[in-house]
Amino acid sequence: MKKTLLATAIAGVLGVAATGAQAATVYNQDGSKLDLYGNVQLGLRNIDNGDSTESDLFDKGSTLGVKGEHVLDNGLTAYFRAEFEFEADKQKGAYANYEDSNGNSVSNNTGLTTGDQAYVGLTGNFGDLRVGSWDSLFDDWIADPVSNNEYFDVTDEQGDLVGSEYESDKITYTSPMFGGLQFAIGTQYKGDGEAATGSPVRSGQAFTDANGNPTGDGFELDEDSSASLFGGLRYTVGGLTLAATYDNLNNFKFRSAAGNESDYGDLYGLNVAYTINTLRVAVKASRLDADWNDNADVNRYGIGARWGYGKGDIYGAYQYVDAEGDAVATLDPRGFNGLGNQSDETYNEAMIGATYNLSNQMYVWVEGAVYDRQDDTNNGVATGVAYSF
Repeated sequence: MKKTLLATAIAGVLGVAATGAQAATVYNQDGSKLDLYGNVQLGLRNIDNGDSTESDLFDKGSTLGVKGEHVLDNGLTAYFRAEFEFEADKQKGAYANYEDSNGNSVSNNTGLTTGDQAYVGLTGNFGDLRVGSWDSLFDDWIADPVSNNEYFDVTDEQGDLVGSEYESDKITYTSPMFGGLQFAIGTQYKGDGEAATGSPVRSGQAFTDANGNPTGDGFELDEDSSASLFGGLRYTVGGLTLAATYDNLNNFKFRSAAGNESDYGDLYGLNVAYTINTLRVAVKASRLDADWNDNADVNRYGIGARWGYGKGDIYGAYQYVDAEGDAVATLDPRGFNGLGNQSDETYNEAMIGATYNLSNQMYVWVEGAVYDRQDDTNNGVATGVAYSF
C-alpha cells in the first residue's frame, strides 16, 4: 500500500516506519509484541498500450502482513516483518485449474502467492541493522519524496531495468541521527546458486535491429556470486531534508546476443525536500551512468508536491528525462530504432492525483498521468478505493 496521507509520506522521508498504522495487536507481553495488519485495494484503470486503450478492474497490491518485536535484555530490540500480497479482484475460485486454448492445465495465479517486503533486524542506540527484502534506499530517500502515489508515478531507474530484483537479498546498516545527520550503507548479495542460470531481469525483446527484429541482447543477474555496494547521507534540520545516495548496481549485467557481458552501470541520486504545515515540496536529480553501453546514460530531474487539505491529499509531480540514444531501449522500447541507430531523446512526464478519506481506515483516490512515450504508451487515468486495518 502506498504512503497516501501526507503524515505517512513525511514519515517516509524521515525514515520512520509508517505501515500498519491500524494494525491489530495479537500479543503484547513480557517485551514481545505481535501485530497483524493488511489492506484490500481495488481500482479501475484506462491505460494506453500503444495500439489501443484498455480498461479493467484490478487489484492494486492488497496485502496481509504480520510484524513483531522483542526487547532484549541489553536494551536492543529485535524485530521482523513479513507481507504477502493477493489479487482481491480474482480471489473467487483462486485455486481452480482450467484449460487454455492449447488444452494445457493452468492454475489461476492468485492466493497469497506474491511477496512484498520481508526482513529481520536489530535496532537500538547503535542504529539499525536489517536483512531481507524491502524498498531500496534510492526509492526511500530520493524517488518517493517526489512521487509515491496510489498507481501512477514518474519513472525511475528501478522500473527501467530490474523491478523487484533490486529490492531483495539485502543487508543494510542505518545510523542513528547525529545532530540531524544520518547515513546508511549496505549490500545486495546475489549468490551463484540463485543466479546460475543467468536469470533475466528484462526481456531482450526490447533490443531490436534497424529493421525492428529482436537481437537477443538483454539484461540479467550476474551468473557468479556478486555483491553490490550502496549507501547514502541525509541531513534534516527543521522542515528541510537533504539526501544523496549511490549504488554501483554490481549484480546486474548486460549480455549481448554474442555472449559478451558488461556491467550495467552506477546510480546516483540527490533530493531536497521541504515541509511546512501540511505542504511538502521535493525536488530530485538522478543519473544512471551506464557501463553496458557508452551511449546509454540517463539523467532525470523531478519536482513533486503534496498538500493535506484535511480530508485527504492533493498531489502532483513533473519529471524531465534526458536519455542518450541506446538508453531508449529500456525507456521507450516502442520508439527504439536499434543499438547504434537511435538518436538521443528527452521526455516530459507528469501526473496529478487526489485522495479523500471516508474514515480513518478507508479512502478513495483518482489519478492521471502522461509519459511522453512513443504512441502515448502507459498514459492513462485510474481511480480506486483502499481499506486498511
